[in-house]
Amino acid sequence: MKKVYLFHLSVLIYILFMHVTQETFSFMGLNVFLAWLPFIFAQLFLDLENKGRWLFMPLWLLFFPNTPYLLTDLFHLASLQIYQAGGHFLNTTSDWWAYLTLLLPVLVMVFSGMAQVFNLFSAIKLSRGQKIGSFVILSLLSSIAIYLGRFARIHSIELLVHPVTVLKLLLGDWPVEKIQFVLIFSILQLGIWGLIYFLQRGGQEE
Repeated sequence: MKKVYLFHLSVLIYILFMHVTQETFSFMGLNVFLAWLPFIFAQLFLDLENKGRWLFMPLWLLFFPNTPYLLTDLFHLASLQIYQAGGHFLNTTSDWWAYLTLLLPVLVMVFSGMAQVFNLFSAIKLSRGQKIGSFVILSLLSSIAIYLGRFARIHSIELLVHPVTVLKLLLGDWPVEKIQFVLIFSILQLGIWGLIYFLQRGGQEE
């Protein structure tokens, strides 16, 4: 339990740090906050033992895409003046610190949030086949949400505020590029879950 509290405290400190002190990648404070919310909702579901805990499941599902969404923030690293043409690297300290403040939270939040899905699926007692199917469906839904977030600039909360608009975007045109993006990010998420599964399994065998 202490580790969980330490995790939440670290995330909160990071969010405040990015919001107050940083100019480069300051948007990461908000993005990490949005990825933190599903972790909190899932933790509440896992910790509570009454029927009211099921209220947190739709909230978790609504905000979960913000977790793998962080992977798209890695493209902002291209704005740093670290790598130069010809394969040369510059030791620009400020850029390397910016590199750290973007990469570390992405790795921590993505792997923590996606690893938590295993605990959720176990808590609701899904069979092996149901778990596999749920991972596939969740990866597809998340990938669609990531696409809308990146290219249509639709945020999770807008599904509640402007549901008709979001549904129109969901059911609207599906060009080849959109289908490929959803497929790519679905494979990426399934690959991460596969890695987490084998790491957890290896740890249990030891």
